[in-house]
Amino acid sequence: MGTKSPLNIVEDALAYALGQAPELSGYSIHKGQAIDTLEVPSIVVACESLNLAIPQGLGNYATSVSVGVFTSIDGATPLATHRAAAQIVMSVLDNITLVRAGFDVAVDATCYDSIMTSMETGRGDRAFMTTLNYTVTICLSAV
Repeated sequence: MGTKSPLNIVEDALAYALGQAPELSGYSIHKGQAIDTLEVPSIVVACESLNLAIPQGLGNYATSVSVGVFTSIDGATPLATHRAAAQIVMSVLDNITLVRAGFDVAVDATCYDSIMTSMETGRGDRAFMTTLNYTVTICLSAV
């Protein structure tokens, strides 16, 4: 295994895949391990945990990933805009070909699957927010 954490590998790959979607070009994409100032519209990809996907399977892991979508509450149709952005993020992360492309760039791991496990919505002072939770199954290249 290289010097990167599997958590960082997953965040890098998913952020790359989301960055390739032209519909999200106006969104800044942040990784959970980075220290950035969050401004809307933004997407935050945070790999929260890592578990063995296959018992005694060397290098096979199921990662828990939270992807936050944040948009401004101001504008002509703010809720419709927010829901459209969340749908685009879901369409990228549900497309295993697009997700695997992010892993192929770094060649640190192979992605087997990306499955949404839950979705939560909320509202802040000046922003709508949706958290999309995924399980991403990976295999580290050299364990």
